[in-house]
Amino acid sequence: MKIIVLLAVVGAALAVPIDYYTTADDNLDMKAVVDDSAKFKAMTDCYLDRGDCDEVTMSYKKIIPVGIEDACKRCNDAQKHLANTYINGLLSNNPADHNSFQKKYDPDGKYMTKFMEAIKGF
Repeated sequence: MKIIVLLAVVGAALAVPIDYYTTADDNLDMKAVVDDSAKFKAMTDCYLDRGDCDEVTMSYKKIIPVGIEDACKRCNDAQKHLANTYINGLLSNNPADHNSFQKKYDPDGKYMTKFMEAIKGF
């Protein structure tokens, strides 16, 4: 009897759909943004509170803190791809801003490793 109840609870938990994040544009060509230094700087400035945000960057900025904290659990594949491309571009193009990004969104260094693992390969 206990097994049946346990299986019912597990089955119900698995049947609950994931409530994915809603953003302004999951089809954004992040590679093109990373390759355009002015656009990439503007996006980074938005995320680091150094500049204005447009609708798209603001939609991502709103989900960054929780996305990092929960290892992008509610991110769809497109969002994981965008995050992976952005973070790796930031690391390659501007390590100082990468450090600022980490300090802002993961000041205690508790979440970034799991987050990076979750978006790796996307």
